[in-house]
Amino acid sequence: MKRLVKNVLIAGAFVVGANGLLAGQASNDWADQIFKAKLGRAPFAEARERAEQANTVYREEATPKPVKLANTWFEDFYRAKYGRSSPVEEARLRTEQANTVYREEPSPEAITPANTWRDDFWKAKVGRSFPNGGE
Repeated sequence: MKRLVKNVLIAGAFVVGANGLLAGQASNDWADQIFKAKLGRAPFAEARERAEQANTVYREEATPKPVKLANTWFEDFYRAKYGRSSPVEEARLRTEQANTVYREEPSPEAITPANTWRDDFWKAKVGRSFPNGGE
């Protein structure tokens, strides 16, 4: 009887334990490691990553990729012969550029003053920029 009670307690510890044999595990790291060693990849981990990616919300919209013409031999021939794109391709690029919305961001050229002769003169004469950052 004592032996039966002892065996039941040990089996219960395996079932109830956090990492018990019969308890459900939070991750299948051991299975991933076995498959990775045998197959070179871990299908359970890949499936888990795909599920996480499918449930993840992204802020940016996926921009559609530009449509590439399947038959570009004429464009290649025209570019090789004349050194520029064909008129049809140039018209397509112009319309694509006209229809594309750009967000204006301050460029370094817009931030720097247009008249920098004093800074250039000082740097050429003294070898360093004008005191006070050129302002």
